Amino acid sequence: MKTKQQGFSLIEMMVVMIIVAVLSAGGVYGWQQWQQQQRLWITTQHVRNLLEQLRSDANWHNRDHLLVVKRTEKIWCLTSKLVEDSECHSDKRWRLNQPFTDVDITEITPGIGFYGLRNTAWPGHIMLQSMAGKWRVVLSAQGRIRVCEVIGSNKCS
Repeated sequence: MKTKQQGFSLIEMMVVMIIVAVLSAGGVYGWQQWQQQQRLWITTQHVRNLLEQLRSDANWHNRDHLLVVKRTEKIWCLTSKLVEDSECHSDKRWRLNQPFTDVDITEITPGIGFYGLRNTAWPGHIMLQSMAGKWRVVLSAQGRIRVCEVIGSNKCS
């Protein structure tokens, strides 16, 4: 009497499990990279939106909005000097609290900001950095706001 055995051997199961583990590890790594890139991009867009709001208000009310970065412990906030409160935790107008802990402002031009007369601005840039890379928000003397990714030795692409 012959008995027919059906199923997989232990070695075949181990090979399949190793392949699944390797593919899963690659997927998790790719997912984390994608998340870091999205956090950096979202923070860059928040900074750009804040600058657009400050430019509009400076133009409309003919007042100056100079930017300052305030740091408390491990968090930062980007705000206009018109905001009197020194707390980064409060949600006030003309303030951007750090949206993600892994994105940091590494560089800002001193005195960057807007003047109320005809969209004039003190030109400069704000550099945002995380594990995913660097982005620069550039402000021109005419009040134009541009965003570019920094690749290599601080050159925008």
